[in-house]
Amino acid sequence: MPSSLTFDDFKPFSVTCELRYKNAFLIYDRTGNVIEELRESFTDINVSTAGPQQTAFASEEGTFNIEIGTCRFTSDMADKSAETFAEHCKAFFDAVADQLRISVFTRIGIRYILRKEFKTEDESKAALASMMLVNLKPTKRFNSSDSPTEVLFRWEDSQTGAFVRLKADTVEIKLSVPPELQKDVPKVDKKIYALTLDIDYYTVASVEREQWNCEEWLPQKFRVIRKEVDGILQGGGR
Repeated sequence: MPSSLTFDDFKPFSVTCELRYKNAFLIYDRTGNVIEELRESFTDINVSTAGPQQTAFASEEGTFNIEIGTCRFTSDMADKSAETFAEHCKAFFDAVADQLRISVFTRIGIRYILRKEFKTEDESKAALASMMLVNLKPTKRFNSSDSPTEVLFRWEDSQTGAFVRLKADTVEIKLSVPPELQKDVPKVDKKIYALTLDIDYYTVASVEREQWNCEEWLPQKFRVIRKEVDGILQGGGR
């Protein structure tokens, strides 16, 4: 019996769009220019780490990373249509490409991480097993569990590729409180049992900057991800 889970049963955790390019040595001189340019589009930008070959900064809208051969924008507020996310990506990537004089992207990727929480670890494992993603008889293997607790797939040709990972996760949340506050603030020690869905959808072939429209590409890829993930979750059906 196919799994009843669909893409919409998972809650977005984070979404990242990443560009890769040949080493852009103007990073040594122009990272500050990128940040100044973004002040017009993002709220309260602050630099979190800075170095010659890598700088990270953040705003209310998300986090930004610039490296000598990579830049990425990450948000935990992914909208279903990806339109707002795409607008933020465009502002960031345009500033980076302009300032670092990047004309070709060697890889464009979107990574989407989602979770569905369960009451127990056994429930998350059972949900993964119910999808029948691998054609293996349920039996104890390697003196371990009866069913896989993590399943990974990769598809790739000369133009595009995709990596999909499903994992029954136990996430531990611990928050230590300073001694002077322990009477007023209780310690946080919690476990979250979840099924984590991790998708990385990317280009294999290089893409000319002038041929790539971020605001069209990202919403389109979000729709593809939703469609394909639903097929996978239903045991390979469409």
